[in-house]
Amino acid sequence: MDDPRRRMRGIKIHRDVNWNYSFCWPSHWYRYDLEDQYGFIYSPEQDPRTGFYIAVKDLSDVLDGPVTEADLPELREGLMQGLTHLPDCEILSEKQITKEGAIGFEVVLTFTLDGETCKRTMRLLYNDRQQFTIYGQGVPVSEYEVFHDSFQFMYLTFAFGDIIATAMGVVLPSSITVEWKGGTEGVETMPKRPRD
Repeated sequence: MDDPRRRMRGIKIHRDVNWNYSFCWPSHWYRYDLEDQYGFIYSPEQDPRTGFYIAVKDLSDVLDGPVTEADLPELREGLMQGLTHLPDCEILSEKQITKEGAIGFEVVLTFTLDGETCKRTMRLLYNDRQQFTIYGQGVPVSEYEVFHDSFQFMYLTFAFGDIIATAMGVVLPSSITVEWKGGTEGVETMPKRPRD
């Protein structure tokens, strides 16, 4: 049976001019700003445990240069080690990915979150010295299955740069961009240096 919550009633565009990325999201979903890091959650309902998550981090302080293919084995090892800290974590699939010159990993996994099984498709992309953590997640797993196609749509529209300006061939003012309103001081809201 088709769940009516899968239907998109319209789309909006998340434009982040500071970190230079954008993507489309369902206009009737809720937006939450992360509190302890720069990032956002777009959720179909008022439970942000199910939703599309994106966080960005500048790694200039720890990297001598841009992330390259040669760095991937060590980054994968760190990622897998980090995932072992999730309760009852089971890796369902993993692969290396590329997107617009960025390199990284896609991992599909389940783990326990708030006493329920959570399913997540996570993409970790490295573009120059910037790390983009992007995932669609559902709690319980049945919610992941309902919104999987929406999460995929959002990821497929994700682009480095401004998708509106690219499509229209115009430069838009930064005043129509998303603003992060998280609560923690000291969170890096702009990269230390732009991508090469």
